[in-house]
Amino acid sequence: MSGPLHAWYSLHDLESLAGRHGELGGELELDKLPRLAGLLQSADGSVRASLRFRQRGEGGLAVTLEYETTVLLLCQRCLEPYHERLANRVEMALVDEGADEASLPEGLEPVEMDNGRLLPVGLVEDELIVSIPLVPKHAKVEDCGSLADDLANLTEGSAAARATDL
Repeated sequence: MSGPLHAWYSLHDLESLAGRHGELGGELELDKLPRLAGLLQSADGSVRASLRFRQRGEGGLAVTLEYETTVLLLCQRCLEPYHERLANRVEMALVDEGADEASLPEGLEPVEMDNGRLLPVGLVEDELIVSIPLVPKHAKVEDCGSLADDLANLTEGSAAARATDL
């Protein structure tokens, strides 16, 4: 069974999904995720996400969230846009508001239900936001467009100046 990510689901709905090895999944347009879109250079594109639910041995529900997308961020080194791939698999446990998180098994991130309900699109958006690098930047300085060119010219100029000093 599959369901949409934009609908609210009650705990009963999610327990039923878990009993049938159900999955919620699909494509979400980045421009429909307002908190995330505000952090991006462009909200064009989409994220592919899926949530698989299962019963935990000690009671309660566990969920595996998987997502993948490529977003456009602003490099803080050269101030030019660049593409960053965001992909992850997160293991979580659904808990009631104010539940004791110390009782959760190792390796499960707690997710508080909102009055006994879950909005999957909100959970996906939260995880995407925390996966954005604290300081977005190209992987290598050489990838930093005009800054890389300026650095190369500066380095060549310094090397030439040192050679003439000898």
